[in-house]
Amino acid sequence: MRYLALAARNIRFRIFHLRDSLVVRHWLGSLRLISAAVLVAAYAAAIAAAPALDARQDAPRRGLLYEIRTGGNTVYLFGTLHVGKPEFYPLNRHVNRALADSQRLYLEVNLTDTTTVNAETMAMAMYGDGITLDQKLPAALMEKVSARLARHQFPQQLALKMKPWMLAHTILLLEAKRRGYDPELASEFHLLGYAGAEHKEILGLESLSDQFAVFDRMSQAQQQAFLEQTLSELDDARFETRLKALFDAWANADARALEDELQFEKKQDSVFASILLPRLIDERNRAMADRIADIARSGPKSFVAVGALHLVGKEGIVELLRRRGFAVREL
Repeated sequence: MRYLALAARNIRFRIFHLRDSLVVRHWLGSLRLISAAVLVAAYAAAIAAAPALDARQDAPRRGLLYEIRTGGNTVYLFGTLHVGKPEFYPLNRHVNRALADSQRLYLEVNLTDTTTVNAETMAMAMYGDGITLDQKLPAALMEKVSARLARHQFPQQLALKMKPWMLAHTILLLEAKRRGYDPELASEFHLLGYAGAEHKEILGLESLSDQFAVFDRMSQAQQQAFLEQTLSELDDARFETRLKALFDAWANADARALEDELQFEKKQDSVFASILLPRLIDERNRAMADRIADIARSGPKSFVAVGALHLVGKEGIVELLRRRGFAVREL
């Protein structure tokens, strides 16, 4: 399993017919990244609807929510899921109250800055200068890619502009959506819709280029292997079982089960496990913990939302903050 990872009102994107560019955000478990172009569309829809937060008493706990305190300052830390289902909402009243009580919303990346998102995508995730994917991949692998794209009715012309790592994420997202896990129902959109409607400040812990660099630093051979392994994973009969286990863990607010999924992934013999996971999880956990510590010390009260797998384990953000002297409690 991996990471799956916005525009103005009145911009209407079809989920996978993305015109000139496709951008991705980093993501949870086997659903590595979400396409940020999809995030753009979903954000616009969320703002247009912008319902009041539902704080009914019977909503079950979803994801992981922590209160981080230092001195008189408070930060709420929420573990998100980057795709979703209608039954995942509304979120629990503790999450809704924490968000309503916060002046700022921090996501991993500020996806509302569409100009920067598009520029960084074209620079790092897409080929330029007339280079296309079919010039980079062996014919046998390109045949597998073409078959998968046809299955999802995804335009090959757009796919040919993508680097292998970007295409791997896109195919994974397409497959997740086919199986009923919708990127438009990601936790981030629920939070963004409310924050935008309430005119809360929306910020990012890191830049999209920081996230893209994790993947773009791979060699061509590593990117090719990553793409091929992703295609093989989708054909594995165990994929659906693993997918459901990950989502059930988040839906049941089960930190231990989420950590088990992460540890399982780390033990796999794959490019993702050996090269990408240390960068995606361990390195970024330390950087994001530093950023959250600064936010907590400086105020004002803020709500920070990152992928749930970043919060679990001894090297997760929660334990890193505890070791730095912050008072942390689960809500």
